[in-house]
Amino acid sequence: MIGEPENGDPKPVLRPARVTDLPAIYRGELAYIRQWEPQHEHAWQMAAERHLALWVENFERLTIACVDDQLVGYSLWADELGHAELCTVHVGEAYRRMGIGQVLVGAYTESARQAGFETLSLHVRADNPARRLYERAGFCHVGANALGYLRYELQVAG
Repeated sequence: MIGEPENGDPKPVLRPARVTDLPAIYRGELAYIRQWEPQHEHAWQMAAERHLALWVENFERLTIACVDDQLVGYSLWADELGHAELCTVHVGEAYRRMGIGQVLVGAYTESARQAGFETLSLHVRADNPARRLYERAGFCHVGANALGYLRYELQVAG
């Protein structure tokens, strides 16, 4: 079932974000840039204020995953021109491949559906293994943007 970890994996507890989570989110996003797009790190750092504004403006859409009261992942989505855009999903390296990303994507789809969105979308690099996570959640590849990120969509009933 989408949103449930595999047997034997730790079951994360989801909670709304707290202001005190923002430093961990910053570190998680920076870790992604350093791993997948190191050539963009300087530009990403220069846009830190824009990233912070996105996180704060959509704070009610920022979900935290905890295991044993420790933040191990998060997801954030935003209303982008009438559809629910997944801005980021991050799971700490030590907790990957345990179903936590699946739980966070499931929480995003359910939250966006409950908010009345019928079209959910996201962008992901073609070489990012998270593509398989999104495909398992029912997202379909529908194109690419000018930067080469693949666009995925999921249609849900409101």
